[in-house]
Parts: sequence; C-alpha cells; structure tokens
Amino acid sequence: MDPAYTSQRCSACAHTDRRNRTDQASFVCTSCGFAEHADVHAARNIALRGAAGWAVSHTADDAA
Repeated sequence: MDPAYTSQRCSACAHTDRRNRTDQASFVCTSCGFAEHADVHAARNIALRGAAGWAVSHTADDAA
C-alpha cells in the first residue's frame, strides 16, 4: 500500500492536509480537531491500512 501522506491523514475523519502536522512531534486535525503524538498517529494509520489490505486479500481467498 502507498505510504504517501500517512503522517498527514487523520485516522478519525480521513481528512488529509499538510497543516495537520503542526510540528515534528504533533498531529492535530484541522477538520475534526483529533490530536495525538505524530509518531503514534502515523503508526495507527499504517496499522489501519495493513488491516484493510489483509481483509481484502483474505476475502478473495475465501471466495475461491
């Protein structure tokens, strides 16, 4: 999966904006206000993408 914008995308509302990264350590969504440490937030987005990709790949296996 494309890792682009992982640190700028809000895991709560999916709003993506470079201004969501107020500084190196902070994430604050300019749309919904969700706030979290930037590294924790990026890890959450990566985990969500991985879970979604896993579900799609295994759904195809189950249909076969």
